[in-house]
Amino acid sequence: MTSSTYQYDAFISYRRQEPDKTFARWLLKELTAAGYRIAFDEVDFSPRSTFLNEMERCCHESRLVLAVVSPRYFESGNTDMEATITTVQGMSDRNNRFIPLIYEEVQRPTWMYSLVGVNFTDEDPLVPPLERLKAAMGEPLFDTAAADSTTSAPPPRPNPASTDEKKPTRDLQARLKLMQQLSGLPNPQFEQIVFALQPPAGSIPGSSAPLGDRVAALLNWAEGTGGCGLEDIEVVLQAILNG
Repeated sequence: MTSSTYQYDAFISYRRQEPDKTFARWLLKELTAAGYRIAFDEVDFSPRSTFLNEMERCCHESRLVLAVVSPRYFESGNTDMEATITTVQGMSDRNNRFIPLIYEEVQRPTWMYSLVGVNFTDEDPLVPPLERLKAAMGEPLFDTAAADSTTSAPPPRPNPASTDEKKPTRDLQARLKLMQQLSGLPNPQFEQIVFALQPPAGSIPGSSAPLGDRVAALLNWAEGTGGCGLEDIEVVLQAILNG
């Protein structure tokens, strides 16, 4: 899809519960005021269509997808599907369209750790996160006049001390090691892993695609709904390496 065929600058993907909902609405207000055309479920989803169809349409018609990442984000099958749709489309057209916005620290899927994103948890950033996001988005695609150049403060985030979430440490290192091991495999060995795990047809790019794209797609499928899980990948990988 070319830039001339997009209908929105970005689609905001978030979990529709507090405090994520308030933050997503603030983000919609700020980006709209800056001149961006934003797809937002409460505004742009047709009441006569299914949620899944509208979600896929907005992902497809948006140049970027902005994901409000929090522990609650990964509790929703809908937001997981949005990430999957965008990642697959992004790999097919070689365009990094998915930008994670770290609203609260949480263990993320392996493929998402390869994306820098924008961290809204930094208490003393050198560059305000909203300004970093606008810079990453670039100029608006459409001739939409900015309503207001001023920026309001984001709503307060949950107090980390009041949550039981733990920042990923050793587990994160294991996940990154798995990604690195897969990315260093010769194509024939990677094909053996794909053959052994049998992901659904079309979920993994063909052998002519860059190996990094194929690895990301495999890990994304493995951790998604209906996937085999990272443990099965590790078992098959070790069997091949030791075989």
